[in-house]
Amino acid sequence: MLSKSLEFLANYLWQQSNAKIYEVISNEEMKSFSISDYYYLTAIHHLNEPNLGTVANELHLTKPAISALVKRLEQHILIEKIQSQEDKRIFTLKLTPKGLNLISSDPKRYEHLEEIISSAISPSEIQALSCLLEVLEKLVKEK
Repeated sequence: MLSKSLEFLANYLWQQSNAKIYEVISNEEMKSFSISDYYYLTAIHHLNEPNLGTVANELHLTKPAISALVKRLEQHILIEKIQSQEDKRIFTLKLTPKGLNLISSDPKRYEHLEEIISSAISPSEIQALSCLLEVLEKLVKEK
């Protein structure tokens, strides 16, 4: 029963994200844009202007894979590569306005889901759910 609910929520959230992708990315661009690209874009955003090495480590990708990823996201004008002024060998990645637009609705979606839940259960149930989700997050991170 719990697995069905988790599956429903995951699919619901993905459908919402997918709708935003099709709103921002043109049909022509969709031919070379993948679900993985969306994941990488959100990871780069959460890493807050990381350098290429940080992205490679965080995503467990090789340097050639990172180079291909960066090139693809740059072609879609979703990120830009910025060269360090102090060390010209170092590049950081920053989302463009288009990239930010693509992922900007994710937090709003989570807030909307929180509002739906909050309107349906008591404050003590919200607290219990919050504790449960924190435990789940910790267990998942440990694996």
